[in-house]
Amino acid sequence: MEDKSQTESFSPKETILEQFAEFATTPKTGFYNSCCITSIFITSGKGKWYRNVFTVAVFEETPFKNYNLRYHSPHLFDISKELSIGIVSQRVTIADAISLYETAYRSGTWQQPGCPELVIEKLTPLPPQFVPLSATVPVRHILKNSYRYPQYMFEMFCEKKEFYLNLNPRYYQGGTSAAEKRIYNLVESYLPVDLRFITDRWGNVVFQFPVNLLKVSARGTRDGKDLLVAMKWHPRLRNGPRRDVHIKGEVLYDGLILGNALVTTSTEVSMEQLRLGTTEGEINLQIYSRDYMLYKSTFNLINHIKIDFSIASGEPVTICVPASGKHEKGFTYEVQPVSSAQTMNIGKTSEWRDWVWTRTNLESKRQLERRLEFVQYGVHGRNEREKALQDLRRLIEWHGDKGVYLWDPYAEARDIWATLFACPMIQAPLRVITSYSKKRRKLASQQGLEISGYEDWLASFKRDLSEAVKQRKVNLQVRCQRDQYGWQFHDRFLLFPGREPKVWSLGCSLNSIGRQHSILMKVSHAQPVIDAFEDLWEELEQCLVWP
Repeated sequence: MEDKSQTESFSPKETILEQFAEFATTPKTGFYNSCCITSIFITSGKGKWYRNVFTVAVFEETPFKNYNLRYHSPHLFDISKELSIGIVSQRVTIADAISLYETAYRSGTWQQPGCPELVIEKLTPLPPQFVPLSATVPVRHILKNSYRYPQYMFEMFCEKKEFYLNLNPRYYQGGTSAAEKRIYNLVESYLPVDLRFITDRWGNVVFQFPVNLLKVSARGTRDGKDLLVAMKWHPRLRNGPRRDVHIKGEVLYDGLILGNALVTTSTEVSMEQLRLGTTEGEINLQIYSRDYMLYKSTFNLINHIKIDFSIASGEPVTICVPASGKHEKGFTYEVQPVSSAQTMNIGKTSEWRDWVWTRTNLESKRQLERRLEFVQYGVHGRNEREKALQDLRRLIEWHGDKGVYLWDPYAEARDIWATLFACPMIQAPLRVITSYSKKRRKLASQQGLEISGYEDWLASFKRDLSEAVKQRKVNLQVRCQRDQYGWQFHDRFLLFPGREPKVWSLGCSLNSIGRQHSILMKVSHAQPVIDAFEDLWEELEQCLVWP
C-alpha cells in the first residue's frame, strides 16, 4: 500500500514560538550544537537586493566555529538580463537560529549575522510537522539528509508567492518559464534539492530538526509471526534519565489490517519483540514518547518473492527506421526479443495471497494502460510525431504477447517498421491489412516516391520490408485490399487479440499520426472489431503482400 501522507502534524498546547524554542534547546528530538542555513536567492544585477527563493535551516550536532559564508557555485548565474541566482550556506549558533525564527515570525524580516538582509515575502508559520522515513513523502525532496533520520519541520509558508508568479505567470496553466528552468538546472547542479518537484515551497523558509535520538532496524522471526525491533539510542540519551517510549506496529495487506501490537518500553532497552501474528504484508512501525514521534517507517520484509519474467532471446535489437521524404527523419529504437513469459515463486505463500497478488498485478498493468486510453496529439498545431510513435510502441510492448494487428488503409512498410517491430514476443503473429487505390500514388508522391501503379507500389513496399527484416526476423503477414478484393474501409485500428482483447482507434493513419491533431482512444468493445478484422483478413487470402 502506498504511503500517501505528506507530513504528520501535532496540536501543541504551547504557542509555535514556544514549541520551536523547546525543540532547539532541549533534547526532545535530538542533541544540537549549531544550525546550518542554506539559502537559494535571486539578486538584481548590481546586488541592490537579495530575494529568498528557498531557505532551509538544519539543526545539527556539529559544533559552531564561525560565521563564514560558503558559496556553492563559483559565481552568480544570470537567469535574465536583470536577475542572477546564487546559493550560500552559513553556520550559526542555536541562539541565532531562535532569534531568526522569532524575528521572521514577529516582523517578517530576515538578516543573518554579518550578511545583507534577505528579502522574504509575508510568511505564515505552520505548527511542527513530522516527516517519516518514506520515499513517497514529497517534502523530502527539499530537506537535507532526510533519508537518514525522520525529521520535524517548522515551516514558514509563503502563501502569496507574488515574485514566483511574476517569474512564471503561466504557472496555473502548467507552464514553466525559461528563467524558472534555468533556476531548476542550477540548483540541482549544486544541491540535492528538487524545486521542480514541489513548486509550492517557493519563497518558504524551513527549519529542520533531525530526530537523531535513535537508529532503528527490524527483522522478522523465523516463523514469520513476530517483528524484532532493534533500537540504538543516542549515547547521551542512553546514559541519561530513563524515558518511557511506545512501539506500535501493524501489518497491512490489500488494505486489510492482518495484525497489530503495542509495546511500552524505555530508552534503556535495545530490543523489543512485537507479536503481530504475521509479518507477510506492509509493516507500519512507529516509536513515540508522550505526545511526539521519534520514528516512523513503512516497509516490507522479504518472506517470499513472486516474479513475472520473460526469457530473453539473444541480445537487444536496435531497429533503425530510415528517413522518408523531406519531412520524416530517420530514428532508432531498441527491442529485447523474448521467447516466453513465466512466473517464479521463491519461498512459501498461501494460495489466497497468490490470487490477491495476481489481481493487484493486473490492476497495476491496467493503471499503466489507462494513461493511454485517451491521448490527443498535435494540440495547438504542435508536431508530436515522435511521442505518438513511442506511445504506440509502448502499447505493443505491453499487450503484444498474443499478437498485434494493424488495420490501416494507408499503412506503409515504414509504418510497420516503426511500430510492429517493437513487439518483444518472437513468435507473436503480426498481421496488417492495408489497401491500394489511386490516392496511394498521390500520397507516395508527397513523400518523394513516384509509383506508376499497384505493381510499382508493391515492389517498393516489399523492398522496404526486406530491409526491415534484415534487422529483426518477425512473424509478419500483410494483406492488401484493392479492386474487387475484400471491401473498402476507412477507420484505423491497433488491435491486440487474446483472452482479454484490446483495441485502440488511431484517429488517422500511422503515416501522419502526431503530425497534426489526432486522437488515440481505447475502444470499449474490442472483440467485435477484432472479429471484423478477421472477417476481412479471410476475404483477402488471395491478396498476400508479405511474405
